[in-house]
Amino acid sequence: MNIYKDRLWLALLTGMVSLLMGFCEFYTWRIGWHPGSSPWNRESLLHASDIPAVLLLGAATFLALSLVMKQAGALPAFSLHLELDGRPTDSPFALIAALLLLAWMPFFLVFYPGTGMNDTTDIMRAGIWATGQHTFIYCMFIYGLTQASDMLFHTTSYGLAAASLIQMVLFACGISYCLSWIYRRTGRLWITVLLTLYYAFLPLVANMSFSNVKDVLFSVTILLWIPLVTSFVSGYRENAWEANKRLFILAGLGMMLLRNNGIYVFIVMLMGLVLLMKRIRMNLLLTGLVMIAVSMTPDVAIKQILNLPQLFQERVGIPLQQFSRAVAVGVPLTEEEKAYSVKMMIPGRIARWYDPFTVDLIKWNSDFDFYYFNSHPDDFWKAWKSVGKRNKELYVEAWLFATYGYWAFPAPDEMTQSRFCWAFSENDLKNGLSPDHNNAYKTADIHTFFKKDIQEELGHYLWDHSRYLGAGTCLWITLCIGLLLFYRRQYSRFLVLLPACLLWGTLMIATPAAFVYRYVYFFPLCMPFFLLLPFLPEGKYGTTKWADTVILPRKPVENPLLQDDPLKGDGYTHWKD
Repeated sequence: MNIYKDRLWLALLTGMVSLLMGFCEFYTWRIGWHPGSSPWNRESLLHASDIPAVLLLGAATFLALSLVMKQAGALPAFSLHLELDGRPTDSPFALIAALLLLAWMPFFLVFYPGTGMNDTTDIMRAGIWATGQHTFIYCMFIYGLTQASDMLFHTTSYGLAAASLIQMVLFACGISYCLSWIYRRTGRLWITVLLTLYYAFLPLVANMSFSNVKDVLFSVTILLWIPLVTSFVSGYRENAWEANKRLFILAGLGMMLLRNNGIYVFIVMLMGLVLLMKRIRMNLLLTGLVMIAVSMTPDVAIKQILNLPQLFQERVGIPLQQFSRAVAVGVPLTEEEKAYSVKMMIPGRIARWYDPFTVDLIKWNSDFDFYYFNSHPDDFWKAWKSVGKRNKELYVEAWLFATYGYWAFPAPDEMTQSRFCWAFSENDLKNGLSPDHNNAYKTADIHTFFKKDIQEELGHYLWDHSRYLGAGTCLWITLCIGLLLFYRRQYSRFLVLLPACLLWGTLMIATPAAFVYRYVYFFPLCMPFFLLLPFLPEGKYGTTKWADTVILPRKPVENPLLQDDPLKGDGYTHWKD
């Protein structure tokens, strides 16, 4: 097609993405829109006869993507409004934050003192000992507030309510910062108003705001990477480092401190920024290294002092699922493999409990030898490799099932830790929330602020409508936006999409379940900005086109004392001489 003239590499890249999407489209149809465990806990998935259908769907997807890129690529970008220059924390930041909190507050009161899952009450009871599974800073946030409340008022409900409110304020401020930033970059008030309505009234976002799970605050830090990276690579300010260093520190520390896999994503992002931002690479590198040390110190120190290494079973969800599938479908095992399986979990019990879409039914089963498995990792790897050599296709199928929700186009899952509408009761806070209630509905009973019928009406509205596009659908939309960036020659802006893509990649390596939507809460937050990204204006001091990047000369310095010694290391965003 003409759009690929002299750009064969873009045609090949689009073709590869289209082929993968065709694969996912076909196997979404094959596995099902609302898949159940049966028959896929036994039935084979991949067949050579599927290849023609996959290729046909890939070709159709390639044509559709090419047409969309041609049309969207012809749309003009927004013009840069210099008269709106200022900090994103200037007006309308406070107004937007207040409107968001006002929109979310009735739902918080319906589910007072907040919602969450069994991990929340585990942290409340275990405190610092929970850092073997969760990050130190989030454990101290929940544990500190609830323990202080227990000491002062003999109930942890006030502490959990405080945690919910603090999270709501931080959540609103993070979103408001990005909306104020987009207003100053585009000068379009109508865009800011529409996005404010999106974040204020999308039920899933309102539900997220008071759900006491670490993924909420983590996701808003991922949102902050959008204005950060876009500002860096687009040259909105003359001195890129001075204009963005505080946001870089905040977003980077949030990424690393709020989720265990965040540090790996940060390191990749730091390397990308150091490569692109030639004039400020030392500032980025030195500050980034200090941030890595700061973020690692609490978790490493606590885990070493208390001897709390991350559980081995938490790191090998997919390999354990692959081994379990091989046992469940009845592949022949050697005596050594059979002996290991008996020690880990009796094969008959594995066959009974195996679910292709989650490993939790195995690794948290009462018949699973928790202590043996975690203390003998080498034995597991030996058995896993031995079985896998003879059953490569089976292992691929197990991986596809275990990650199904993250690559396919299934119906959005609303049950598996995807929305949280169980208001904690005093019994839950004292004895711990049952995992069965992670995906259940109950409004407040500790304190009620509305009449019963109004409370239930609001509660059911949030419960029934807290849904979004599936994780896999969001991923493919993100990659298509990346292709559009390449088509528009905005190559360095792909770095804005990279945190979401990298986090998705970590799920494809180690997710414990195929439909845990809280792991990708960043998609509902980031998607509107991703869609706007190709049309954001170019900055006064930069260009996002790798092939055409030039250095813009500074205006002559009027001070005669500086005439003979031009400024160096001026912090321009241009990285290629």
